[in-house]
Amino acid sequence: MHWDKEAKDIVEAIPLPPMIAHYAKMDAERRARQQAVERVTPDIARETEKGYEKALGRQAVELLRAMARGEDVQLPDEFFVEEPHELYSIQLCPAQYGASTMEKREQMRRLLVPLRKKLKQLDITGILMDKVQTSIMSHHLFRIGITGCPNACFSPYFLDFGALGVYRPGARDTGCTQCGECVAYCSENAISLEDGGPVFDMHTCVKCGGCPEVCDQNVIFTEKAGYKVVAGGVGSRHPHIARTVTECTDLDGVLSILEKAVIMIRDTPVESRVITFHDIIEKNGIEKLRP
Repeated sequence: MHWDKEAKDIVEAIPLPPMIAHYAKMDAERRARQQAVERVTPDIARETEKGYEKALGRQAVELLRAMARGEDVQLPDEFFVEEPHELYSIQLCPAQYGASTMEKREQMRRLLVPLRKKLKQLDITGILMDKVQTSIMSHHLFRIGITGCPNACFSPYFLDFGALGVYRPGARDTGCTQCGECVAYCSENAISLEDGGPVFDMHTCVKCGGCPEVCDQNVIFTEKAGYKVVAGGVGSRHPHIARTVTECTDLDGVLSILEKAVIMIRDTPVESRVITFHDIIEKNGIEKLRP
């Protein structure tokens, strides 16, 4: 695939978080291939840029552009804490690097400090040290995933414990212009337009929080924000997808479920060399974690 120099400059300047920046060149070449051409032109590069702007959202793109200019965008310090002396790890989605709305970053940030505090209060590291029967390795960690929304650009469903930001949408009674942007945006086909404005199918909606951002009339808003909690995922040996503990709870609810999980680990006898939280849940029942 050949590249015009201007096209290359445009694509290289697209503001993207580190973990997906290398995809921009591939995406531009994909667009060229779909147009049956052998050269990436400036027009194709601009289409690529607009595609990422739509995928990431206006707020995220503005923040990433500011980062690219060297501006201090004040990403929360809580996102970059290292704890090498603990037997737990907390993984964050790309919102850690600004690839989200401020609402989603804040939803993650407000959970991080109390979650770390709770893990230390419960002494999860000491509990696991007492449980481990072999040399301590990375697979002995209690692995936690926190995502800004249920799109889960990295998956907490293969970790021991996950908290995903969820946002129930609501709509104001007036102001809808019937533009259809929300309907076109929703990947779940959970939005329809009626005379009074958007209507949400809450059985289909995954509460990703995307539709308020694409509504230029501010008709759609977040009616309620919370966390979906999952537990018992395994990514090694015998993979298992984490099971849902609750579809939506608040910060205190997450911490309560986490405490139940740590106590369950503490009180369950070790019967083999390999410890997985999935096995512990299977023995005790997922219901023991539920509110």
